[in-house]
Amino acid sequence: MPPALSPENALFLDVDGTLIGLAATPDSVIVPPNLHDLLRALKTRQGGALAILSGRPLADIDRLCGAGLPLAAEHGAVLRGPAGQITSPVTRPKALTAIAGTLRAHIANLAGVLLEDKKFGLALHWRGAPERAAELTALLQELAAPHPELTLQKAHEALEIRAAGPDKGKALEFFMRESPFAGRKPVFVGDDVTDEPAIEAANRLGGLGMHVARDFDGGPSSVRAWLAGAIR
Repeated sequence: MPPALSPENALFLDVDGTLIGLAATPDSVIVPPNLHDLLRALKTRQGGALAILSGRPLADIDRLCGAGLPLAAEHGAVLRGPAGQITSPVTRPKALTAIAGTLRAHIANLAGVLLEDKKFGLALHWRGAPERAAELTALLQELAAPHPELTLQKAHEALEIRAAGPDKGKALEFFMRESPFAGRKPVFVGDDVTDEPAIEAANRLGGLGMHVARDFDGGPSSVRAWLAGAIR
């Protein structure tokens, strides 16, 4: 089990695969009944220095984690600071609109494949059709290639084409420049390749970046138990 969380740490948490278990679709995840209360209590314990870093849209994070928490949505393309201000370091690439139409037409008759249309990206999920992984990856690579303002982001049985630039590491660094995060040692927990930049940033800033599979036994339930232990 990881070391105990100090009240002096700045705490950063991923959502899917970290706080809640993965599911067949983004909308079918099951939120533990005490999660909102747990996160509110942790925010108080950490003196406000708690933020959610997720690839999900802002509205999804509020629904899953409770409204009003500091957060980085869509891999850091949307930031809600400690005072509630919402900013973005990028604009929506115009190419995404045309690409969305192409993707919808391509997957219209593909069972088990889902297109998630976000403000700054498009995510294809194929957990229900894993045999489509190579085909859909090749398609997204082809669509992204002519557009340097776009990047491809791997995830669990999904691939996202999104605005280049933001990532969770840069989002963590943003918060670490803001009160009440500034001057603390960051602790981050994530589970996916999308979380590696934040893991690296937390370590580089003198804190601790942790990966669910590497540092916790039992997945999200173990993460929640570790967090709950901090407020007992």
